[in-house]
Amino acid sequence: MAQIIAYDSDPDTSWDVVSSLGHDVTSFTDSGETIDFAQENKVDIALLSGSDGIDMIKYLREISPNFKVVLFSDSPDIREVRRALRLAPCSFLFKPIVKEELDACLKRALLKGKSTIKNSLNV
Repeated sequence: MAQIIAYDSDPDTSWDVVSSLGHDVTSFTDSGETIDFAQENKVDIALLSGSDGIDMIKYLREISPNFKVVLFSDSPDIREVRRALRLAPCSFLFKPIVKEELDACLKRALLKGKSTIKNSLNV
């Protein structure tokens, strides 16, 4: 079981799928609160959504250079995808959240302890 923080500015986003996979999840709609929580608590993985989520990676990596991040997007904007991949998240998934994809992604992140995206991507 992992300690996971989840951020989405949309208050209607449900992270129940994460709990159903056996993880403890604390969710936020405010990016500042998310960062504050990560500074004060043990967190294994951050699930982040949207442009704000991409922006938060820098701050999370200041807390720990190896902070594990999974990014979610509901828009396949190639510029946002490229910007996200430059920050080397463990995975980048599109919404809606597919339980099996998320489960596999979280397991890889926890086992490897590092990015599962090759650093040699030219994005």
